[in-house]
Amino acid sequence: MSEMKRLRMLIELDRLGTVSAVAKRLQYSTSAVSQQLAQLERDFEAPLLEPDGRRVRLTPQGLVLLERAQAVLREWEGARSAVSASHDEVRGTLAVAAYESACLAMVPELVRGLRDAHPEAHVTLVQADADVARERVISRDSDLGIVERYRGQTFPHHPDLVETVLFTDPMLLVVPNDLDFEVTGPRDVADLDWVVEMPGTPTRDWAVALCRRLGFEPRIRYESSDVLVHHNLARSGVAVGFLPALTPAHLLEGTRLIELGAAEARTVYTVARRSQHETPLMAAVLELLAHRPEAAT
Repeated sequence: MSEMKRLRMLIELDRLGTVSAVAKRLQYSTSAVSQQLAQLERDFEAPLLEPDGRRVRLTPQGLVLLERAQAVLREWEGARSAVSASHDEVRGTLAVAAYESACLAMVPELVRGLRDAHPEAHVTLVQADADVARERVISRDSDLGIVERYRGQTFPHHPDLVETVLFTDPMLLVVPNDLDFEVTGPRDVADLDWVVEMPGTPTRDWAVALCRRLGFEPRIRYESSDVLVHHNLARSGVAVGFLPALTPAHLLEGTRLIELGAAEARTVYTVARRSQHETPLMAAVLELLAHRPEAAT
């Protein structure tokens, strides 16, 4: 295993605090990570780790190496970016992590646009919620995260990340088409069964908080992280819920959509590491993403 990978393990250990978490993040076995960190200690002839309860922390020598390791990886990425920029054509592969709605509505257009404009450039995709996508970018598993943020939601600041706001995505109330009464907002369907996201997710927290601000507790019968499940339950006439306007229109057929107002929208933005933010490939991808897909409404 290369010294660069060992340095990356050290950086992740400082960030995550346990060898098992590093192994999970970097997709190695726990024993392999332990062996490589031990090899790093032998290489530098110094103890780099020490126990800290159930976690592990870096020794003073480990902290010195950590600072240099971060600089080395930034320089390495900077060198790759400089070589990439020297080509006449935009080329290379960008690893993207994106949340579900972006995968459905934005990524197909991105791939087609990139293929047409820059045939030597490509993207790979992993579907991931916003917090996971950010972690993947920080840990260098992905180069670019397409993420969402609801009103009041915050993420820890990370000095190596650059955020680029793309657009706001209104949230919509989705109800069955065959309701025999007028629906102008969530209060009108407060007594019906609801479908929401899984517990602990920002989308669910936002949805429940909105209902409570409107004076009722939603009767949650169904839980799913899949917008297609939400849509199908509403189309089948068994539940009401919320869906983003970013959802492709053809996936919302057979339901009624009600706007909630400009205040009930989420921000869609990207996160990238500073060392890669200004590469030709990143610039081309960000330019394509800046064009918001047509809203469902």
